[in-house]
Amino acid sequence: MELNDIHTILIIGPTISDKNVDLSTALYDTVDILHKLGYKTSIIVEDPTSLLSSGIFFDKTIVERVSGDNVLKFVQKYHPDAILPTVGDRNALGIVSSLNGKIGNTKILGPNYASSLATFKRDLFIKRLNRAKLPVINFISSDDEKEIYSFIRSIGFPIIARRRYSNRHSSGWTNINNLFELDNFMSLDDLEDTKIEIERSIRGFSEYSFTIVRDRFDNSSLIGTIEDIEPIGIHHLDSNLVSPAISLNDSKLQRLRNYSIKLARVFNIVGVCTVHFAYNHVTDESYITEFIPRLSEETKFLEYATSYPLATAVAELCVGFHLDKLQLDAGNFFNGATEPFVDHITSRFPQWKTPGQKYLGPSKTSNSSIIVNGFSLEEVLNKGALNDKFNNNFDRYEKLRKLDDDELFEKIIHPTNWMLDVLLEAMRRKFEKPVLSEITGINMPYLTALQNIIDNSLIIREGEIDGKNVERMVEMGVKGVGHSKLLLDSQDIVTRTVVKNKSAVSVANKDYSNRNYFVTSGISNELELTDRKKIVVRTPIITSKTDITIRQFVLFQLTKSIDQNGLEPIIVGREPWNAPLSMRKKIIEIDDPHMEMKSLKLIPNDNILNIIDLSKNLIDSGDDRLFQFSAQEIKNTGITSDISARVMVVTDGHDFLVPSVILRMKKNKHLYEVSSVNNFMTPEDYNDFSKLISGELEDEDQVAIYNFEFVRPNDRWLVSKKYRGMTNDIIRHELASSVHVIDTLVKLLLGNKIGNDLPLTKIFSNCDEDYLLTIDNKRYKLLDKAGMQKTIDELKQNNK
Repeated sequence: MELNDIHTILIIGPTISDKNVDLSTALYDTVDILHKLGYKTSIIVEDPTSLLSSGIFFDKTIVERVSGDNVLKFVQKYHPDAILPTVGDRNALGIVSSLNGKIGNTKILGPNYASSLATFKRDLFIKRLNRAKLPVINFISSDDEKEIYSFIRSIGFPIIARRRYSNRHSSGWTNINNLFELDNFMSLDDLEDTKIEIERSIRGFSEYSFTIVRDRFDNSSLIGTIEDIEPIGIHHLDSNLVSPAISLNDSKLQRLRNYSIKLARVFNIVGVCTVHFAYNHVTDESYITEFIPRLSEETKFLEYATSYPLATAVAELCVGFHLDKLQLDAGNFFNGATEPFVDHITSRFPQWKTPGQKYLGPSKTSNSSIIVNGFSLEEVLNKGALNDKFNNNFDRYEKLRKLDDDELFEKIIHPTNWMLDVLLEAMRRKFEKPVLSEITGINMPYLTALQNIIDNSLIIREGEIDGKNVERMVEMGVKGVGHSKLLLDSQDIVTRTVVKNKSAVSVANKDYSNRNYFVTSGISNELELTDRKKIVVRTPIITSKTDITIRQFVLFQLTKSIDQNGLEPIIVGREPWNAPLSMRKKIIEIDDPHMEMKSLKLIPNDNILNIIDLSKNLIDSGDDRLFQFSAQEIKNTGITSDISARVMVVTDGHDFLVPSVILRMKKNKHLYEVSSVNNFMTPEDYNDFSKLISGELEDEDQVAIYNFEFVRPNDRWLVSKKYRGMTNDIIRHELASSVHVIDTLVKLLLGNKIGNDLPLTKIFSNCDEDYLLTIDNKRYKLLDKAGMQKTIDELKQNNK
């Protein structure tokens, strides 16, 4: 079944880009299953914090710039049997395409040279698809004006054009609708070695993506589909996404499915492939716009939506498994060829940090996203994009209501992140839906859902709730949204809020249980609990990529520790979290965007030992079981110095441990950060730090985590900052320390004690063997103890 000549695998890790945080649990699942199957894995990665907890599985960790040269050096030195690029970002595909003919007998798993190169070279991509008779948009890249005009005459207007410079950079795409606009574009001054790229415009087409998996025996399976509510012309990650694709009938879906499978066959992709389509529902034209032969943000979204263990499946397919004979844990088989059939809708709504309008186009502007589940379009729209708790929709409504029809029409023509609110206002003014669909490119099912929301808002506002409409209104997810007090006060049984299992026929295996739920409305509740004592972990709305990284790391460590201590972890989140596969049978995850779980009382109160809250605003601060994990600033003197230390402290209310100290020093205009300085501190430092911490904690008598910043302006340590709870440093402290801070915290919450009269060496104990040096928060080096001691001595010598 497996490839018998593969024993050691080099994994190309993600770059330091914040776009790759969604791959962190995918990376864990990948190396977890490879480890269980007996493979030795190494990784080359720029930022080791992106490894989260997966670092324990690697035989070697190389902290270097993730480039073709460094991958080649590793291959020439260690001779791995294979390279796996599927958990890297687009950079990994670029590296694979550059290694052709340079790595001897080392195999490339997953995307091969041709498929990797085709993601960058559009001419190769088009040539392969044309040869396979797959629908693709032809384009030209030329500096010959006659050739360009001849090509345009063959395809007609509208077109899009851009300039490609010799340094591989390019200008943005320009929409050109007629010969006059083309002449203006062509008349602009050109730099030397510049080519003009032109292709037919598909602006306004609907956008879909299909994700399939394929084994080396040419067996394929469609895992999921995603539809962009907004049309092509708006960046994929600025659009509201819906899975499964609602506006495709079966014949259209099967056509695009067949195209996706054929493309994977054309490029001989083994593993996963996401194919993007442009579809015109008026002319029935469809085109393949791009493909992604690796794990990505979309595959992570689909893994949550369908419950299909994509990362695990892809790793096994890459090493030679049959699609119908995959394993969940190196022993428990499942049929990966079973295509998921979901009974719900999963939607992803982009979020922006600032409340104002953002004009949308081909460049990404959103900062993060919210994912919600429901049984109807109206429900997911009400929970997500039209949820006033997230988006200030009532403020938007008041501003839009003051516009006249011409001003409103301008906002319909020029899309912003308020587009759904603009359409709601337009339909309130009786703008015709077919006209709005034609202008905006948004398909009718979504406009119909918006119309239903308008109709029900009027019913609620006018207090006309009765038995004829209450059930339909509940199906639309109006509970907890806007003017819903009358509905909430209704005694009708269908207005009950319940928890439903996120069901999906995803794997042919009875033992694969999906313990992922979401809050909705209905008569029967599906939440199943064991008799084990529980710790509830509540998570907030996510506002940035940094928050996502921290939350993924903290949740994994928390849930693993809660389970290892004999308790059942329950994650209740404003936005869902998809646990690594090894933890999914042990965790109950509940998607609760309106934070209704507490009032539902579905979890027996006497079964809850503790409530760990990761949000910054507590909703039940009087509960003595509540532990606030997020940082609260207690002290900030504003004192700074060129030498400082960030100190993590865990206390049981009486005694404390200092498992991690990170030293920061400035030298030659660079900032150096040294992990696990516990092992390089002098007895005097131990004593000074201990006295300062004891003084700061003198009046504290509760279990807690504290973060201190010490500065040394005049050869004397002072406390400049003090936080109670978790700061953004939690990842660095956990990775830098052999003492697991989060696990220690859980044990203390359960009643364990640190013990008094510990010697200072025990309080600051840290048995690390590898140390992390960070330069300017961008470059990283792993050093042994001798190498780090030498570095510290050099830095201190400079600061004397």
